[in-house]
Amino acid sequence: MLNHYFKIVFYLFPVLITAQNIDPVALEDEISKLNDQQHYETSLLKLNEIIEDPKSDSFDKAHAHIQMAYTFKRVYNYVMTINKLELAEIEAKKSIHKEELEAKILAEKMLVYFDMQDQSKVLMLLEKFNDNTVKHLTRETLAHYYTVLGSVAIWRDDYIKAEENLDHAIAILEKDNPKHLPNIYRAKLALYSTLGDYNKVMTAFNKGLYYAKKHNVPIYDIIIHEGLTKHYENIHDYENALKTQQLVSNKRDEYKATTNSEKLLALQNRLKQERLQIGLEAEEKQQFYLSVISIFVIVLIIILLILLRVYKQKNKLILHENQYIRKEVERLSTQIDTKHNAKTILESHNLTERQLEVIKLIKEGKTNKEIGVELFISENTVKYHLKAIYELLGVKNRIVLRQTYEL
Repeated sequence: MLNHYFKIVFYLFPVLITAQNIDPVALEDEISKLNDQQHYETSLLKLNEIIEDPKSDSFDKAHAHIQMAYTFKRVYNYVMTINKLELAEIEAKKSIHKEELEAKILAEKMLVYFDMQDQSKVLMLLEKFNDNTVKHLTRETLAHYYTVLGSVAIWRDDYIKAEENLDHAIAILEKDNPKHLPNIYRAKLALYSTLGDYNKVMTAFNKGLYYAKKHNVPIYDIIIHEGLTKHYENIHDYENALKTQQLVSNKRDEYKATTNSEKLLALQNRLKQERLQIGLEAEEKQQFYLSVISIFVIVLIIILLILLRVYKQKNKLILHENQYIRKEVERLSTQIDTKHNAKTILESHNLTERQLEVIKLIKEGKTNKEIGVELFISENTVKYHLKAIYELLGVKNRIVLRQTYEL
């Protein structure tokens, strides 16, 4: 059982240490307000800080890329919008919130192609949605999802279904975020224009314009007027279509979408260059430190080799000296033992006084004749004593006797 708990802690540990640092809802609100005020560069810098922060996990970075996509979308730079969503998708695959993030990114990609009026891409991405995908969408994204469903129904001439989906979207945003209602009323305007209900067209236009001005979102002011321009074109009212289009052009000039897009791209490139420069400097520092460490290691190895060589030479000398000392000790010990044993052997054999005298003279190097003269005995008597001594001591001749025994 204890093992089981350890396994649970082991698998949950990465989750505990990679908890996100940002509140995605708060971040979206902050970036949305900055973008509404056309402070796009401030938005980009804020989001870039999150992406470059070492403490940011994949969840944080994915949301930062998504908000960057929103920012570029606000200035009609759809290429960069898709690029940022793809970067968000890469981070999503590494996150424990993969399903939630991928659902959001899928919805945002679809909305980009919807704004670009690329029906084939919208329909292709729409097929990837299922109940599990939809459940991960925020209320605001869900409202935009219903807007797309409503527009798709218009393309398929299913006008009842179209109105139902658009009404769902309006109901959600009226409660959660009415700032985005102009986007849905633009779709309703298109529906009623198709149906030929011109009163409802103008009602939808006026409601959309009301919310755009109330929440001070210039981009929605522009798109609701674009919707009205298309309506005039549909009914061949080219005079009003031209007037409305001129108004849209003026509003776009005021909005400075192109200029803002260029500024954002310039800022994006500058940040990229800064990242590359930082990376290059970090690499150079790393190479320098590696070189210093390598030199230190090489010097250390050389010193160690020298010390090892000195140690081996010293050890060899000590070994030779020890061998010499050991041999000397063994030699001296042997001599001492021999002398001691010789004396003990002589004492143990109870040699006669005359025999001891003969042995003493033998040790002095005397000949048999000289021993006879010294002891006043004949040479034959000396030989007789020597024979007895050899037998008692177990030696062969006088040379061995002289080397082995001492008195």
